[in-house]
Amino acid sequence: MSRAYDPCTERYSDVYFNLPEVQKAFHANVTKIAYPWKTCSDIVGDYWDDSPLSMLPIYQELIAAGLRIWVFSGDTDSVVPLTATRYSIDALKLPTITNWYPWYDNKKVGGWSQLYKGLTLVTITGAGHEVPLHRPRQAFILFRSFLENKPMPS
Repeated sequence: MSRAYDPCTERYSDVYFNLPEVQKAFHANVTKIAYPWKTCSDIVGDYWDDSPLSMLPIYQELIAAGLRIWVFSGDTDSVVPLTATRYSIDALKLPTITNWYPWYDNKKVGGWSQLYKGLTLVTITGAGHEVPLHRPRQAFILFRSFLENKPMPS
């Protein structure tokens, strides 16, 4: 079985999350809306008005509370580009603890990381914004490093 990206993944999600038994299990669509659930639907975004559009104020609150914040980004993402993530983090004006360094998976560069006071940014080489879908091994390394409170392997 191939572990390559399946371009039909979005379709599978649409079918699965519209199954009545799945919606019941998730306590979803309890109002019986007339349109089906859709991956990356604009409907939610068009009507989203109960929280800030930017995560930056939330990051600032969490950092001030002493929580560890890790932000990760695939480096081949045209929807949520790494450059936008970096500009956003730069806007927080956090002191840099460790400058950009490559992290490794099996002696190959898995991405790059930068540590700030209160926040860690990790990139994943060759991934889009669905990192576990495109790079499951590297996503596991990222998740394990976060849980173990260790920097990405260098």
